[in-house]
Amino acid sequence: MKILLFALVFAATAATAGPSAAQFDAAMAEACPDHRPATRNVTCARAEAASIQFTCRYELQSADGGWARHEAVLQQAEGSWVWIDGATPCGDEEEPSLN
Repeated sequence: MKILLFALVFAATAATAGPSAAQFDAAMAEACPDHRPATRNVTCARAEAASIQFTCRYELQSADGGWARHEAVLQQAEGSWVWIDGATPCGDEEEPSLN
């Protein structure tokens, strides 16, 4: 019985958890495959209680080595995290632009 309870709690926690930093970076790489920017301090939280989207706040390293704060929206689809909205460094410009 304790094992079943543990499994249910674990499944409920996993279903409500947002993307990890590695999953966040993978979603950014999928949205912007030609650039591999450095990120740090990635934290994600559900946008609203009933939402399937997560708002992630993170810092992105610029070409000059500085760090700038950004925000993005990710959503899980078919087992992987997908970049829905937010700035990506896909262009040649120094500052990220909206995706």
